[in-house]
Amino acid sequence: GNKSRVEKWRSSGNTRESNIRHFTLPKNDSSNIITAEKYFLPFELACQSKASRIVVTALDCLQKLIAYGHLTGNIPDSTTPRKLLIDRIVETICSCFNGPQTDEGVQLQIIKALLTVITSQHVEVHEGTVLLAVRTCYNIYLASKNLINQTTARATLTQMLNVIFTKMENQAL
Repeated sequence: GNKSRVEKWRSSGNTRESNIRHFTLPKNDSSNIITAEKYFLPFELACQSKASRIVVTALDCLQKLIAYGHLTGNIPDSTTPRKLLIDRIVETICSCFNGPQTDEGVQLQIIKALLTVITSQHVEVHEGTVLLAVRTCYNIYLASKNLINQTTARATLTQMLNVIFTKMENQAL
C-alpha cells in the first residue's frame, strides 16, 4: 500500500527509458528546494569530469532543475563564506568551457544553462556572477568553430543583456 511513484511505475511493467519523460517534477516547495541544494555536489563532480557525455548530461540536469525552480542556490555556499550557492553553481557551469577545444555539445549546454540562470524568476545572481555568465557566453561566441553554437551564443548574449538591463532599470524605479 505504501509504494513510491517509481515502484508503482516499475510494477506496472514500465521499464523503457522513453517512458521517463512522462514523469512530471513535483511542484517546488521549500523542502524540495532544500533537497535539490543537497544534491548539487554530484552535478559539480560530473561537470569536472573529462567525459563530454557526462558533462552534457550534468549541465542539462542543472539547467532543468534551475528552470523548474528546484535549484535556486539562494543559500550560503558551504565551501566559501560570504558567497551563495548560486555563485558556485554558475562558476561550475562556466568552468565546463575550456576554450575552442571544448566539445560542441558541452558548449551548447553551457549556453542554455547560463541563459536559464540569468532569465529565471527563481534565481538571483549579482555582479561578478552575472559578469562571469556573460563573459563565458561571449568567449563561446568568439572561440566556437560551430556556426550554430556561435549564433546561439550571440542570441543568448542579446537576450541576457536585455534581461539584465531590464532588471537594472526596474530596480532604479
